Amino acid sequence: MKKLSIFTLKSYIGPLVLTFFISIFVLLMQFLWKYVDDFVGKGFEWYTIAELLFYASATFVPMALPLAVLLSSLMTFGNLGENYELVAIKSAGISIQRLMRPMVIFIFFVSVGAFYFSNFILPKANLEFQSLLSDVRNKKPAVTISEGVFNSDIGDFVIKVGKKLPDGRTIQDVIIYDHRNGDGNTNVTQAKSGLMEMTDDKMYLVLTLFDGINFNEPNNDKSDKFEPLQITKFKKEIQRIDLSSFSFKKSDKSLRKKGYQMLNVYQLAYYDDSLSMDLDSTLSEFSYSSIRDYTYYFKQYYMDKVADSVLKKSGDKYLADSLAAIVIGKKPIKRVAVAKAKESASVFLSDSILTKDYLLDNFDSIRQQRIVVGALSQGRNAAYQSKFSEDRVLAKERYISKYKVEWHKKFTLSVACILLFFIGAPLGSIIRKGGLGMPIVVSILMFVTYHVFTIIGEKSVKSLVMEPWEGMWLASIIYLPLGAFFTWKATTDAPLFDAEAWQRIFSKINIFSKLLKKK
Repeated sequence: MKKLSIFTLKSYIGPLVLTFFISIFVLLMQFLWKYVDDFVGKGFEWYTIAELLFYASATFVPMALPLAVLLSSLMTFGNLGENYELVAIKSAGISIQRLMRPMVIFIFFVSVGAFYFSNFILPKANLEFQSLLSDVRNKKPAVTISEGVFNSDIGDFVIKVGKKLPDGRTIQDVIIYDHRNGDGNTNVTQAKSGLMEMTDDKMYLVLTLFDGINFNEPNNDKSDKFEPLQITKFKKEIQRIDLSSFSFKKSDKSLRKKGYQMLNVYQLAYYDDSLSMDLDSTLSEFSYSSIRDYTYYFKQYYMDKVADSVLKKSGDKYLADSLAAIVIGKKPIKRVAVAKAKESASVFLSDSILTKDYLLDNFDSIRQQRIVVGALSQGRNAAYQSKFSEDRVLAKERYISKYKVEWHKKFTLSVACILLFFIGAPLGSIIRKGGLGMPIVVSILMFVTYHVFTIIGEKSVKSLVMEPWEGMWLASIIYLPLGAFFTWKATTDAPLFDAEAWQRIFSKINIFSKLLKKK
């Protein structure tokens, strides 16, 4: 059994490593085709591109590793079945479960390693990759001066070269417009020939001009004195043009450290709690402001009406204020007999004009119009404030959902490796086809379906349609019974992909049996 376990592990590890790097290569080529326009013509050093591709490859591991596990398990058991090695193993009394045991242990360690990779290495890789990619995409194209074309990409200068000699340095018929003063084409230099060189640090473009003339027209609108046109002839002139804006500079990575893709499990949980507390305070603030706005005018109205009416009847100001407070649910303002105040309140509410069926009937027509206009204005303001607060709350909930999605991703990668192994290994033993033909077709079909369910769940969580655990574990929940079913079929040697077996099943059904007899 020890030799058999070593044999199966050797048969599995080789295809796993091969398919993993093939998957990384395919994803890397897709990345290059997507961003090739951002790399070309910017004069990057080879090590900058190599560094970017290295970090990009690290970010592709969560997709490449499950696909490699599925494909390699299909290939391994397919080869064993195709070469009748699986039949020999079964004839020796060794079951599929016993044969899969060493590989299950190996996949378990792979899953643990995948979790540590996604929790500790992947956040740093995402930080380096996104920072470097942003710097690469924002870099200006390299300085290229073509013949007969006005080049306006070099800062405040516009340069035209009539002809460039084969040595790449000598230029002829040079025209330079200097726009550093912001006065338009007022400073023009022309030269018959010259030399164009770059400094060693590539920070300056040095133009050595010969047999030329410079026209400098001062802007008299900006000065009190009138200055004439200045014309200067020269035999040799050297101009240094600053190219520092074209140099590649790495941005500060600390600005991106708090992004949800750059955090581990503990940091994601911490930010989730902090953002949830902020959301709760926003909801409390919204609820308090809404209740305050809606009840303020109502309470003030009743307090004033009650106080005025009681004051007119009893002449006791403290009793009137206390009674008004009791009517709207507050404690008495002054210590008076609570029983007397409550008795007066009941008498007041039974006899007061405020007990009319329609509140506006208590006022004349002019005040009724004012009340209606004020109510409409307050209603519109309340609706606008409510919509603004709702959008604010939804935006915070969507932002929090991104952190929750990333937290669950740390675990779904490990579970995906285990589930896809229990789908690929039984399918390989049932299909009994090795190589890169049928296993690739089946594995791509199964993996694409798994990935589609994962994307659907993730989008649903970020759209606040599903709970985070529901959306992020949707694919795993669907594939768990599927893996158990294939494992059961492989254990019982069920002819799942045998055409004759399916024909016998369909022949027992009346509709299919008639069709088969006609054929």
